[in-house]
Amino acid sequence: MGAQQVLEACQLLELGVPDEVAVLGVDDDEVLCELSNPPLSSVQPNARRTGHEAAAMLARLMRGEKNAGASTREVEPVRVVERQSTDVVAVADAKVAAALRFIRQHAGTGIKVGDVLRAVPMSRTLFERKFKALLGHSPHRQIVKQKIERVKHLLAESEVSIGVVAELAGFDNASYLSVAFRRETGESPYAYRAKHRVSKAAE
Repeated sequence: MGAQQVLEACQLLELGVPDEVAVLGVDDDEVLCELSNPPLSSVQPNARRTGHEAAAMLARLMRGEKNAGASTREVEPVRVVERQSTDVVAVADAKVAAALRFIRQHAGTGIKVGDVLRAVPMSRTLFERKFKALLGHSPHRQIVKQKIERVKHLLAESEVSIGVVAELAGFDNASYLSVAFRRETGESPYAYRAKHRVSKAAE
């Protein structure tokens, strides 16, 4: 894995990861990523969809369809699995950076802005002002965005119900999840799952 070689090169050159160099791999081999030093962030491919598209192309070739294998099909990855090798926040304010890390790590537990402020103490007014100045949106919206990323992963990689997805991503219920997901992505959780996950029947 090229990213592991980059980590090794950084160690030899005494470059701090992620403070001086952030490293992102591909394929998300969980064992290799977790055993790396530091643990390696990686792009998680949509293996199910890739397999489905390859099987469909093979079927067209076997039927003798003209140019069945000539086209290139792009398959979007599921997400970036964040680990320590990219755990750096590019904002100048140390407290806002700490708040972002806290949100990323705990958004799925149903945290509110008050929980963030207990972890990174400062006045709420000052915190919200700094957050919006540096990131262009509120702390509450950052929490929602992080929860939506968790929902996307669960929809693409699991078969659990939308109610369970809501619970695991920190939403109060499936209805609230559906409203928030549609507002953020423009489509329903069901439509997103249909697009990004191959059903058992299709496998």
